[in-house]
Amino acid sequence: MADEVKKEGPPQTEPQEAQQKESQAAPQPAPRAAKTEPKKEEPKAPTLEDIIKEKDRKIAELNDKYLRALAEMDNFRKRVSRDKEDFVKYARSETVSVFLPVVDNFERALTATEKTKDYDDLKKGIDMVLKQFEHALKEMHVKEVPVNKQFDPDMHHAVHKEHRADKKDGEILEVYQKGYMIDDRVIRAAMVKVAVFDAEAKKTDEKKQGE
Repeated sequence: MADEVKKEGPPQTEPQEAQQKESQAAPQPAPRAAKTEPKKEEPKAPTLEDIIKEKDRKIAELNDKYLRALAEMDNFRKRVSRDKEDFVKYARSETVSVFLPVVDNFERALTATEKTKDYDDLKKGIDMVLKQFEHALKEMHVKEVPVNKQFDPDMHHAVHKEHRADKKDGEILEVYQKGYMIDDRVIRAAMVKVAVFDAEAKKTDEKKQGE
């Protein structure tokens, strides 16, 4: 019986044999370890010293704000007071400058009386000064208190009352002294005489007329 011939594969070349040996000799990679998250540190509770320091810091901050606000308020009061004083001084100077020409004309009128005995010219000069004075008051928004027929306690001051049968109660009979006002504010009330209606006197008058 003939010897069986063993079937062999194609002969391997040298490079292939070297690659097989290297693959067998190379170490296999180790399995990856599971990732572990770092533990979060819990916040530490504030100590008594930390609490006191924080309180002191807040107190110092509030105290600084208070002192700044106090200083600003004091500066504001001083500024308002200074502005008020300046305003009063300015208002006085404006008032004086308006009346200075009137004073000048009064002095001229007095000087004229020493040189002349013409009282008509003197009267004309005084009338001119009075008109100038009224013009100065008008520039300052000063006007006379209106004296209508009826008494107004906000504008008039009754210094005398007269019982009359032919007048209505509270009707103004006479003006003793003019009143003045700036815009809508009364600076001096007008002094007036007012009537007090007398019903008995009216009846008496009617009775006398009927006879």
